[in-house]
Amino acid sequence: MSYEVISVEMEQEFKDCPVCGYTDGFHSMFKKDGQETKWMFICPSCHSVFDLGLKV
Repeated sequence: MSYEVISVEMEQEFKDCPVCGYTDGFHSMFKKDGQETKWMFICPSCHSVFDLGLKV
């Protein structure tokens, strides 16, 4: 599956989609990057994928 990952700088909160304006939060996704696991977010409306720089 091919998709673009959009990097987002965290401000006070990340609840609204900056691409389509959806306002009810995000789905979570996890992606292995070498030895690290990235915690990313998917908009339920437009399916854009966002990376806030979080790792688990």
